[in-house]
Amino acid sequence: MDKNVEEKTPKFLINLNDRAKEGKLDPVIGRIKEIRSVIEILGRRSKNNPVLEGEAGVGKTAIVEGLAEQIVKGQVPDVLKKKIVYSLDMGALMAGTKFRGEFEERIQQLLAFVKESAGESILFIDEIHQLVGAGKTEGAMDGANLLKPALARGELHCIGATTPQEYQKYILQDPALERRFCNVPVREPSKEDTIEILMGIRDKYEIHHGIKISDDAIYGAVFLSDQYITNKHLPDKAIDLIDQAASALKLSAESMPADLLELESEIRSKRIYAQVEKNNKEIAQQIEVMQADFDRQKEIWAAKVRAVKNITALKAKLDRAKFMLEQAELSQNYEEASRIKYSTIPEIEKELGNTAHDWVLGKEHIALVISRQLGIPIEKILKTKQENILQLEDFLNEAIYGQEESIKEIAETLISSYAGLSSIHRPLGSFLLLGPTGVGKTETAKKLAKFLFESEDNMIRLDMSEYSERHSVAKLIGSPAGYVGYDDGGVLTEAVRKRPYSVILFDEVEKAHIDFTDIMLQILDDGRLTDNKGRTINFKNSIIIMTSNSKDLQSDFRPELLGRIDAILRYSNLSNLVMRKLVEKQLRELNSHLRGKNIEVELEDSAYHLLEERGYDATYGARPLAIVFNKFIVRPLAKMIVSGEDLSQKIIVRWIDGTMQLTSK
Repeated sequence: MDKNVEEKTPKFLINLNDRAKEGKLDPVIGRIKEIRSVIEILGRRSKNNPVLEGEAGVGKTAIVEGLAEQIVKGQVPDVLKKKIVYSLDMGALMAGTKFRGEFEERIQQLLAFVKESAGESILFIDEIHQLVGAGKTEGAMDGANLLKPALARGELHCIGATTPQEYQKYILQDPALERRFCNVPVREPSKEDTIEILMGIRDKYEIHHGIKISDDAIYGAVFLSDQYITNKHLPDKAIDLIDQAASALKLSAESMPADLLELESEIRSKRIYAQVEKNNKEIAQQIEVMQADFDRQKEIWAAKVRAVKNITALKAKLDRAKFMLEQAELSQNYEEASRIKYSTIPEIEKELGNTAHDWVLGKEHIALVISRQLGIPIEKILKTKQENILQLEDFLNEAIYGQEESIKEIAETLISSYAGLSSIHRPLGSFLLLGPTGVGKTETAKKLAKFLFESEDNMIRLDMSEYSERHSVAKLIGSPAGYVGYDDGGVLTEAVRKRPYSVILFDEVEKAHIDFTDIMLQILDDGRLTDNKGRTINFKNSIIIMTSNSKDLQSDFRPELLGRIDAILRYSNLSNLVMRKLVEKQLRELNSHLRGKNIEVELEDSAYHLLEERGYDATYGARPLAIVFNKFIVRPLAKMIVSGEDLSQKIIVRWIDGTMQLTSK
């Protein structure tokens, strides 16, 4: 390109060829097919403008950067060897265009620059759908319409990038714009391809952060991101984990260790005290010893920091040497290439080989980032699922009494799922729990959330009586455009998008409108829902629990729904033995609160019998028990404590002559 034309480059264009020549682009690993497709389309006589269509984070921009690198290296057909790829900065293009005509003026400036380059410019427009409607005011055209004539005449060579949703919504709705482009699908790379990509860019991140990234960290980033981060795509989400974990490790390593900070604080306190005891030689000696110890430890820590910075500098030097070797080979300066390859690079590698890196990024650092993002304990992430899930049945039986058969079925279903023997596209498990109120159905969902996802807060509860009307069912995935609540998203889809690892409880599901079944069928079949904004919400890491008091399944539920549920379980009424266990559980919880007061409550059989009898109701199950226990035990005991009565270590409770008596012994 003519030098004068290059100097006139608008400020909203970025020359990717120059960035490739300067080694400022990350290496592009794989994507050979997609880059080849782009080159083939650019070489066509007509409709020679590729548009890369793929989800956010799959590597669309990397493909264009790979094209720029191949042009610089001369690894393209002759028709493209003189081309320069420019990236259009949409923010800079739009910035400050508040008055009518300013946006059109910038577009015309862009087109004039492209025309003056005599066909040597290729314009890359990321998020190309943003041009549709951009800059449009009354009596003015938007960006897309301003570019159409240049595209039609072949004056503008353009590569676009957008997502499938935006392509459908904006590009396909404008046939005149769509016919100027040729679609190139960009799919999410496999886990194996992503590992290869991360291996290829590892050096760049090691140099930037001044740490060493282990293979274990790379494998962990790929497999853990695929397992836990479902709303993003590879390789972007794996790269994000590596980047954030490396940043956290560097910050931690460069900060003074906690034991040194504590020692420094102790020395400071001693010095303040020494001002009061100026003649105390013992304190002065203690300060001297502590200060010497602090200086020694600080120097050891500082030496490690210096060593790591030296390694980082050597790695940057090696990276630069490799880039210079590449440039020398491209310019056919074989003497310089030989010197770099057989002298400079081996010397740096030898020096690096004699150093040991103290800051190594491992899988545990990756797991810590995921733990902070999703609120899942790091122990759960690093511990194998099989080890955890085998303890589920015992855990549930300790919390829920009298439902052993149902709990066994739930545990075995989830064990099969965690073992990888169920469909990976469906939820981890789906259960319909039948039975009267107060027998443990909701408690099962809570305890599942606590065991599998560490907290009962990871249970999403929906009262389906609130969705008994057809219009209310739409709120689950979000109101349509133009209706109140559109911007808020769906009640269900937003909750799962924010907490993909959760138990979803649909309480009293038989009360929901019949249209709710269609939503459930999609969740149980495909493990996903599309919300009102076109986003796909993944349910494959959730557990579906539906509860019902229904006595006639065939009339209350559609057969296609019943056929897709993993297990339909009937919870039985609570026996006297179960009620005794529930009373004992309430008593244990009370005594744990009283431990600090050195008081223990003990129930006699008469008290047990009363609480069991009045704590159970044929309609409400064991729900009244908490109220009855509070009335007969907790409140009288509270009065005894507050009144200042001299209480012994043990309080005996008995039911005599229609009265609950609490006696201190």
